[in-house]
Amino acid sequence: AENGSIYVHLDWHVGHYVKVMMDEIFGYKNFRNEIVWQKLSTPKAQTIGFGNVHDTILWYSKSQELLFHEDRIPHKEEYLEKMYRFIEPETGRRYGLHDFTQKGQGEPRRFGDKVLAPPPGKHWIWSQDKIDKGLKEGVIVFSSTGMPRVKRYLDEVSGHRLTDIWTDVTPIGSVAGERLAFDTQKPEALLKRIILASSNPGDIVADFFCGSGTTLAVAEKLGRRWIGCDSSIHAINTTKKR
Repeated sequence: AENGSIYVHLDWHVGHYVKVMMDEIFGYKNFRNEIVWQKLSTPKAQTIGFGNVHDTILWYSKSQELLFHEDRIPHKEEYLEKMYRFIEPETGRRYGLHDFTQKGQGEPRRFGDKVLAPPPGKHWIWSQDKIDKGLKEGVIVFSSTGMPRVKRYLDEVSGHRLTDIWTDVTPIGSVAGERLAFDTQKPEALLKRIILASSNPGDIVADFFCGSGTTLAVAEKLGRRWIGCDSSIHAINTTKKR
């Protein structure tokens, strides 16, 4: 599909060679991410070298008009305690005070009866109209040094953007219900994240090296149509049973 994506995983011996091939096929500009998935928390015994605990997934799109649904991950409790440590007496809402500037020199703005210039190399994040509105609503607070800060409420926080390092998808445990007798089986949570990010219900998801059938099983559960194939009779039989 013109708005489609392809995700490719190969081990660390050959993945970089395939990256060059994919640049030629899909275009260097359509390379979206190199995703690192931490597949193990404890490395297996190796004779020489650092413990290998991650897999790499290369993500390309067919074009610049790609379909992508951004995912957000809940903030960790220690982050919330640090960044949202105030309680609003009137409402009981938990909030934090955040920087009111961004990089790039900007013009002074009026804050009530004061005109304040941003620090060197910075600009105020809001326009004058939005600053006026923020002052009326009480979401702009001044520090002891007179610098404006923006009040952000915890109950309005949806989490942080998912990055290209995935440490929250755990491998399949030895007694997990989804575990099959297949060496390279991936956890369903890994494929669920990928399928939700790059497709809509009713779209076609294809896996041409389907292995134990994880991609197809997850696609079915998420209401996608699917195509699967593999050159291994063991893989095909495992997938059919699944």
